[in-house]
Amino acid sequence: MEIQMTFKVPAAFMYGQLIRSAQEDIKAHTGREVLTGSLNGFSYKKKWANGMTGTLTITHAIANQRYAYELDTDRDHYTVDYQLSDAGDNKTALHYTETIEGKTAKGKANNRTAGFLLNWQRKHRFKKMSRQMAAQYTA
Repeated sequence: MEIQMTFKVPAAFMYGQLIRSAQEDIKAHTGREVLTGSLNGFSYKKKWANGMTGTLTITHAIANQRYAYELDTDRDHYTVDYQLSDAGDNKTALHYTETIEGKTAKGKANNRTAGFLLNWQRKHRFKKMSRQMAAQYTA
């Protein structure tokens, strides 16, 4: 899945929103507070309410430019990448990419089917969440 959006907020604000969310998730799953400068390469175990577990590794944490991570579960490998760039006039361009790779033939087939059926809904939810993040900005 790939999404490009532009927001009327500085890149530093959007990056800060992403990093705060990551730090809250880390604290919720590990009980540890991780400083922004220590996020790159940080890895932790994550557990969801449905019992699924995985390992999340932050692969890029470049201030005001990029936040990316990989999530490895028993069934799938997820790659998520937020790239931010200055769009002039206090605006930020966001380029978001997400890939899901099944670890088995059945998992790959399920991902293709679910992706085809649910991609519109997932994109809609992502755009709504991103707009809500940007709406919190006050100059």
